[in-house]
Amino acid sequence: MNDDHPSTLRQRILELLLEETLTVRDLSKALGASEREVLHHLPYVARSAAHSRRFLIIPALCLNCGFEFKKRDRLTTPGKCPLCRSPRISPPAFHVSSSS
Repeated sequence: MNDDHPSTLRQRILELLLEETLTVRDLSKALGASEREVLHHLPYVARSAAHSRRFLIIPALCLNCGFEFKKRDRLTTPGKCPLCRSPRISPPAFHVSSSS
């Protein structure tokens, strides 16, 4: 892996998130990168997007009871719901809006 790869990958993540709302898995498939690698770069994309755009997080959702993980800061999918303890959780999704 060469030194310019991370910034290139971050730019491609940003470009994809400007076009549509995607999960880490969606980004991983679109970029041909591992989910772990995408998760590593997302905080940097969010920080760089904050200069002129808005980085939006659509929270994870419990598929069993409907609990929404609104106050969660981590970008990963929660292990289980704090209300019903179900592991059936939809992952958070991300989008970058072009206006601030």
